[in-house]
Amino acid sequence: MADPARASYGGLFRNRNYVRVFSAGLGSVAGSAITSVCLVWLVEQRTGSALDVGLLAVAWVGAALVFSVFGGTLVDRYDRRRLMILSDVARAAAMGSVAVELLVRGFDLLSLLGAYAVVGGFTTIFSPAEQALVPALVPGLQVADANGLVRSSRSALQFVGSAIAGVLLVSVGAAWGLGVNAVTFALSATLLAGMRLAPAARRPTEGVLPSYFSDLAGGFRWLRRATGFLQLTISATFFNFCSSVVGTFLVFFATLVLHAGALVYALLLAAEVAGTAGGALLVGRVGAVRWAGPAWTVPYGLLSGAVVVAVALEPSLPVAFAALFALGAFGGFAGTAWLSAAQLLVPTDMQGRYFGVDSLGSVAILPAASLGGALLVSAYGARTTYLVVGLLWIVAGAAFLLPRELRRLGVRPGELTRRSGDAGAGTSGSPEGTRDG
Repeated sequence: MADPARASYGGLFRNRNYVRVFSAGLGSVAGSAITSVCLVWLVEQRTGSALDVGLLAVAWVGAALVFSVFGGTLVDRYDRRRLMILSDVARAAAMGSVAVELLVRGFDLLSLLGAYAVVGGFTTIFSPAEQALVPALVPGLQVADANGLVRSSRSALQFVGSAIAGVLLVSVGAAWGLGVNAVTFALSATLLAGMRLAPAARRPTEGVLPSYFSDLAGGFRWLRRATGFLQLTISATFFNFCSSVVGTFLVFFATLVLHAGALVYALLLAAEVAGTAGGALLVGRVGAVRWAGPAWTVPYGLLSGAVVVAVALEPSLPVAFAALFALGAFGGFAGTAWLSAAQLLVPTDMQGRYFGVDSLGSVAILPAASLGGALLVSAYGARTTYLVVGLLWIVAGAAFLLPRELRRLGVRPGELTRRSGDAGAGTSGSPEGTRDG
């Protein structure tokens, strides 16, 4: 029987603060999708160098690595809404300056790399601030639905943004595409500036603060003691490595193994986006936050690996489309279940640091995935690479089913009615308490 206390999606859209955060994020994601396509095209056209294209990723990832942990600590010390606004203003200025320079002075690789690094750095401040703010805007019963709606909508807009980028490149050029992104960041800042929040929602700690580095060290100490979440963060490094290899080299699998063209490649990406949207929306419907550990490990570990093995053994178009849809659904479901449980279980004054550390692990693995995948594809081909990565994924998924704390990670049904800002919140395997999930 459905929980009568559970509000509908319509209830979320009657929450003005949530709608502002939701809309601001959608605009930023769509603009960022446009920028990523425009920048890659621009650098490739002007320099013709694969190394220069690779430097784009290095600039973004390098800044994200530096800012992720430090940004998470800022989120726990200062007004979260203002940090999000500052991040949007900085990103808008970076993209706007590049667009103007392209129109007035012409192409300059160093300026472009510097601006993209600014975007990467401030994104890793914006994201944990947003993740920590959402549970302060909606009741506990609505957290999973709120996250599912955000994730599914943004997945769709990433695909739409890529298509719009293609139209802009053909019609008006890359500079105007970057200008569009600057405008979306500015609109996001404007929406966030109109929010009216209680002081506890904006800033979780008051009074005299400890030193910055003491706060930073405290975040690592908390995660080390919160065994369930620590195990989940470690598992994410392995799972994200496998997922990144599969996603990064899908273009080679589509062209060399499936013998397909650009249209099929784009449709495979669309199938994954559709799966992500559906999987994210299921979390709130089935109450997956109650068993968040298995809801993370089984779909994003075992099942995702099995899907990749299946498409490697039977590389046909029908299997590939089904596999990409399933990968999206499993990832969307697992990611939304984890995020919702973290928002409800991690103490509100620790959420910025937790999300920052978790982001560090996710970002840090990307260069290794790109390099390792490239070596495997070059040496053994895309099909064998998918088979090896799929088997590794299954092994990692099975291994992380064993830790007891991760299996028990979840939220008791009665505690869904509280807001995650309650100071006494504990986690499965955390120093604050134990939850049976």
